[in-house]
Amino acid sequence: MADILEAVFRRHGGLNLQPQTGERGVFSPRSTECSSVVLAVERGISSALLFLTAVTAAADLDHKVLFYTHAAIQKFPVPVNDSMPDLKPDSLKKIKFVYRASLEELLLDVASQHELASGTAASASAPSLVLVDGLDSYLHGTSSGGGGDSAGPRKDELSTTAHLAALLTDTSSFLTRIQEDLAESRGMDRGTVVPCRVIVSYHAGAEAMAADPILGVLDRYFPTRCTLVKDVDHSAGEDVVEREWKVYLSGTAVRDDGAAKELEWRLVVHTSGGMEFSPINRPTELAVEGVSNK
Repeated sequence: MADILEAVFRRHGGLNLQPQTGERGVFSPRSTECSSVVLAVERGISSALLFLTAVTAAADLDHKVLFYTHAAIQKFPVPVNDSMPDLKPDSLKKIKFVYRASLEELLLDVASQHELASGTAASASAPSLVLVDGLDSYLHGTSSGGGGDSAGPRKDELSTTAHLAALLTDTSSFLTRIQEDLAESRGMDRGTVVPCRVIVSYHAGAEAMAADPILGVLDRYFPTRCTLVKDVDHSAGEDVVEREWKVYLSGTAVRDDGAAKELEWRLVVHTSGGMEFSPINRPTELAVEGVSNK
């Protein structure tokens, strides 16, 4: 599934990396593993990355996107304005923003996708990418989020996490199947259908990352984790000039053949708010020998 994230990193990379025709690559668009977790230590950076992913998927990859969030988005986040200045408004028509304030509303809406996608016309408009911004806020029942209290999550939070994660992955599989059925009814090869992916953002404090039990539950359902760790702040006096993050892609679905369990990228957030990605410790052709394994 992380091929979507890699497409975003390449599209907004300082090295202007582009996948080569016929290249095996690090991620396969036909990977059977369809889900990922995006983890950030600051909520703003994860929300901006998810929005940038939505717009890139819609504008560059022609995906229909379903984007769940707590509050209405009044304007583009800065990274989109800065990184995609020539974005055409028509591209945004492929993104459906759904505002759900509570976990119960989110669960009902995700479950309803099984009914909404039924029928030929509905199937043709079904999303191929589902994004959930601020999963922790839904789980902890607060719009401002947080990583839970010092005692850790309650047992019901863990079971709810498993229920929601299972529902999301089941829905993505269902949406993939109806697209395959639709392709077959039109005389097309089912194997040409791009599977529906799910990406969620989950915020945890830096100290809680390694031992967060909710992340442990999510890892059982989502085969890829994208972890953002703040690396450096370049500053002049008291004004921050730019921020640097290390981005770690890890998990069983990072490579179809399992050869690489973790990949690293560098993210620079410029003073304008624009995001620029570059790979760390691996050649641009993405050969196995160049992959960094930590």
